[in-house]
Amino acid sequence: MLALAAAPAQATQVQHLDTAQLTRTSSDILVGRVQGVQSHWNSAHTKIYTDIAVQVTDALKGANAPVVSFTQLGGTVGDLRYEVEGCPAFKNGEEALLFLWRDPKGVAQLNGLGQGKFEITRDAQGRRMVQRGATGLAIQEAHRLSLVPAGRPAPPIPLDDLITEIKTHLAEGGR
Repeated sequence: MLALAAAPAQATQVQHLDTAQLTRTSSDILVGRVQGVQSHWNSAHTKIYTDIAVQVTDALKGANAPVVSFTQLGGTVGDLRYEVEGCPAFKNGEEALLFLWRDPKGVAQLNGLGQGKFEITRDAQGRRMVQRGATGLAIQEAHRLSLVPAGRPAPPIPLDDLITEIKTHLAEGGR
């Protein structure tokens, strides 16, 4: 009986997605500014979810509305925090490139957990740069989205380079 109680838990494994896979498997790809972040309990009061609303500034695929909303597991309600490894945090006002997929009911979700969010910053010349903020998901380049080895700094990637890659894959039939 003790051996059963001590069995290790199974963790969720997420497959690494490159730009082609993210483009092909996303229903919406957009650049936008977060305009709302609201965490709440589910109806059974057992899990916390966060609803994120994004003002779309550039729709590369799908995203036929001026505001796109999606939900992810995890968040903070009062003093309680429910954290899901691999899910990125969102802040009001931040700018991001997002890859979203929709379930059969049409509900949007971030594709590949933290793989689907690229935070946008500006360099000293004002160019928009992207990088993933989720722990362990920083990338080295825009094509394969190869991960930065542990202990090395994450280079800023020009947003235009990633958008060019996305448009290339869309033109090749990435729907």
